[in-house]
Amino acid sequence: MNKWLVGLVVLAAGVGVGWYILQGAAGTPVTPDSGVEQTVVPTGEPVGGEATGNGGAVEQMTVTYTDSGFVPNSVTVKKGTTVKFINESSGEMWVASALHPTHQLLPGFDQLKSVSKGGTYGYVFEKVGTWKYHNHVAAADTGVVVVTE
Repeated sequence: MNKWLVGLVVLAAGVGVGWYILQGAAGTPVTPDSGVEQTVVPTGEPVGGEATGNGGAVEQMTVTYTDSGFVPNSVTVKKGTTVKFINESSGEMWVASALHPTHQLLPGFDQLKSVSKGGTYGYVFEKVGTWKYHNHVAAADTGVVVVTE
C-alpha cells in the first residue's frame, strides 16, 4: 500500500513540474542562428523612441510592455543596438530570454527582477540571431528580437 501511495505522489509531482515548464514554453522555441547570416533587413524610418547614430544605424529601440503584452511584439535591429523595455502596464514586468523559466536561449538577457509601472530595462544585443523573450511574471506575454549584422 505504501509503495502505491509513494508512486502516486511521485507521478503527481512529475505531472505538475511538466505542466509548469510547458506553460512557459508558449509554442515552439526559436533557436539562435548557427552561423547563417540573417536576410531580414529593417525597413522604413525609425519609430518614436529610437535614436539613430552615424549612417542612420539604429542604436536604440524601445519596446513598451502594456496590459496587452509587448508593443511592438517583434523588432529587427542591428548588432550592438540597445533595446529598452518600458513597463506601462498595471502589473509587474521582468524581461527575460526564452525559454521560461530557465532563460537560457540567450544567457545574460535577463532583467533578474521585476519592476512596476514606469520601470525600465535595457539590453545591448551583441549576437546575431532571433531571440525570443517573455515577461517572467506573465510568461504568456512574449516577443522576439531579430538581430542582424
